Amino acid sequence: MDTRQNNATSHEEVLILWKNYKKNTNNAQLREQLILKYLHLVRYVVSRMPITLPISIAPEDLISYGTLGLMEAVERFDPERGLKFETYAVTRIRGSIIDQLRFQDWIPRGVRRRSKELSLTMQKMEEELGRAPNDEELAERLGISRQKLQVMLSESQNLMLSLDDTYGNDSSGSNMTLLDMVEDRNSPDPQGEFEAGELRKRLAGAIASLPEREKLLIALYYHENMTLREIGEIICVSESRACQLHAQAILRLRSRLSL
Repeated sequence: MDTRQNNATSHEEVLILWKNYKKNTNNAQLREQLILKYLHLVRYVVSRMPITLPISIAPEDLISYGTLGLMEAVERFDPERGLKFETYAVTRIRGSIIDQLRFQDWIPRGVRRRSKELSLTMQKMEEELGRAPNDEELAERLGISRQKLQVMLSESQNLMLSLDDTYGNDSSGSNMTLLDMVEDRNSPDPQGEFEAGELRKRLAGAIASLPEREKLLIALYYHENMTLREIGEIICVSESRACQLHAQAILRLRSRLSL
């Protein structure tokens, strides 16, 4: 039996497992089999989260938080809707991790304040210049050195600034992540697609207006599923600098979407 036949057989087995589980959701054994089947998704999500953890939080904690999201995804997933479970689960896993970290609120207030100041300054300068300010211009406006600017960008990265952040109107209950607006996830929900349409266009325009290096980073990270270390090698910077550029790109996108 060749690889394609093995894959087909494995796919059929998974479909049968899902079918049996949905017929009897109280069957703990079937639920456990599905969780183990997709446990690799938790490590995948954790490996792609560009954050620096405090000493009080171990990488294993992220695995634990993500596993809770996977368990919820297995319980709530409906195979009849036509979505891939992997797509659905990754969002749940990532959300579970971020929710737990935000609940613990381990980011110092000073970091949040500086990140907000940086974002507002970038937004104002873009309005004035009609383009994204470079590092030198941004540092000068803030009255700090380029080295201090890099520190501020690194701090902002720890706030989990990413395309996975929510964007929308809380009162409407229709919050979406920025990544939802980029990807066509073939959702069968026409109302959700309608609400995301204009925001998706705005995000696409905002990405297109990024400096070339940041635009490339966003494309490689979110569409090619490359790590920041791999991206750093491609654009000839260190992994830490790639993290800073990622934070800077997302700050630009968030500020432009708020205009």
